[in-house]
Amino acid sequence: MPASPSVRPRRDLSAILFADVHGYAKLMDRNEERTYERVTGSIRLIKSLIGDYGGRVMNVAGDGVLALFDSAPQALKFAVTIQQEFRNDVVWSGEDDPVVFRIGINLGEVLVDEDSNVQGRSVNVAARIQALARPGGICVSETVRRAVHDSLGVSIRSLGPQVLKNIAEPIEIFAIEVNGPQPAYPTEPFLREQPPPDAPLEASAAPDEASVLFLPLDNMSGDPGSIHLCDGITRDIITNLSRFRDLLVIAPHSAFLFKQLGLPPQEMRRRLGVRYLFTGGLDRTDSRVRIRAQLTEIESERVIWSERFDGDLGELFAFQDEVTAVIAARLAIQVSAAERRRALSAQMPDLRAYGLILRGQYLSLHFKKEANLHARRLFEQAAEIDARYGRSYAGMSRTFNLDWRYAWSASPDTALEQAVNLAQLAIGQDRMDARGYGELGFAFLYRKEHEASLAAYERAMELNPNDADIIAEFADARVYAGQPRDAIQLLKKAMRLNPYYPDWYLWYMADAYNALGEAEEVIATVQRMHDPAEGRRLLAANYAHLGMLQEARAQASEVLRLHPRFTISSWAQRPPYKDRIILENYMEGLRKAGLPEK
Repeated sequence: MPASPSVRPRRDLSAILFADVHGYAKLMDRNEERTYERVTGSIRLIKSLIGDYGGRVMNVAGDGVLALFDSAPQALKFAVTIQQEFRNDVVWSGEDDPVVFRIGINLGEVLVDEDSNVQGRSVNVAARIQALARPGGICVSETVRRAVHDSLGVSIRSLGPQVLKNIAEPIEIFAIEVNGPQPAYPTEPFLREQPPPDAPLEASAAPDEASVLFLPLDNMSGDPGSIHLCDGITRDIITNLSRFRDLLVIAPHSAFLFKQLGLPPQEMRRRLGVRYLFTGGLDRTDSRVRIRAQLTEIESERVIWSERFDGDLGELFAFQDEVTAVIAARLAIQVSAAERRRALSAQMPDLRAYGLILRGQYLSLHFKKEANLHARRLFEQAAEIDARYGRSYAGMSRTFNLDWRYAWSASPDTALEQAVNLAQLAIGQDRMDARGYGELGFAFLYRKEHEASLAAYERAMELNPNDADIIAEFADARVYAGQPRDAIQLLKKAMRLNPYYPDWYLWYMADAYNALGEAEEVIATVQRMHDPAEGRRLLAANYAHLGMLQEARAQASEVLRLHPRFTISSWAQRPPYKDRIILENYMEGLRKAGLPEK
């Protein structure tokens, strides 16, 4: 019989990404098994994340990865993200000789055969471009630069025309300047210049006896990788201090924003009503760290405690516990029996798992689908490294809940069930950590199990009575459970602890006024949001209730611009009101505003 004719490969226009480990042969020569383990782990992370950014891995050969994307912006966004991820990982791995990738990206036609093998000139160009990137860097071709413009907010620097091996014509190559590692707590460009109008503390009020502003540690090493380390330590110590009922500690969000303002201590005292100020700095060399810290009484400018800590990265948890205990003792805070039990029973997590958790928490606060999926991969990786660490499961729970809340999941009921199961798993690993109970309350709320939700939040509040974010979320649960006036008081407490609070505190406050039928207060509250995008549904409904139909329709148009597939029937499934009358009143306002039913 005659042979079957061969199938011709198809031609696809793709963005080609080529990633390769710098100095792979030397690393293997020094420690073959450890290098294999580290490179395999890095490639596994690439493969787990790449689909979330619209890419697909076509080939892995030893230390090299070839991937295709439908567009150059998608490819570059992934490249920037994964290089950022690897930079952050170096801080927590404690490796003196880390695995570092170089990445090249080209845009052009590729040949793809029936076995998904990829070949062609454009692929060769991507591989050659990769070799021009600095370790940990990214280089792109002229075609990629034209396709991405400046849309991703990265710096692009020309390296001039380059002669590439076995490529006939010189090609202009561009280096992408990737910023340093992200902080462990996101900040906003918007800074409230004065305390919010409804904050219960007046500017002239006397500072509380036991109140402290814990400023983020300064990065003294000059290494961008240590920024993430400084911010992570700061956030965790603030969380530890918030467990003490008699101590008012300013929440991380406000502390990080106040650091940016750079105000003198007396002005911080006036604006925030705090008596004490914690400052310090961190210097890191490989796995060794030196931390200088001091606690100052602001009014007298008297230093009441100062310390220098020298140790290994693995001893950071001991440092955090020491700072927490010293501040409690110096400020005469009573340590409860429950708190002593928590300290005795706490298990120190694996350092790499801890670093992954901090990065995942940062990403999950962006409220974007890609970032949410990325965060989940990091939480999953942390659980693989240290299965006993409850915070990884608490983090995963939040990502599944957000999948449900923002309709990112193709199977919403399953996502919500996963959120509950993972929160319960977090609690099983650490019954003294408020995070697990907070996530369980969040998940039960959206399953409309109101009593179970309130009980979980109450337990979280027992463990961390001054955690501003938990207080704010507990308030939102009480709105939906039919207790909006109590919710308003809780939100005012959260705002006192976090005076430079994020927009979602105001969103929750507007929800409470909406449940009370106080339309003017709803509108005034949403209008105070820096970005009122998620408050526009409330604006549309409440303008309509006031008979201000022109304003209501304008807000309805904005809702449809932001969410083109919005319908009242689908949205009615989201807010978990216990009282159907409140939900029906809300939906009726949306109808009057002109939003579509289906």
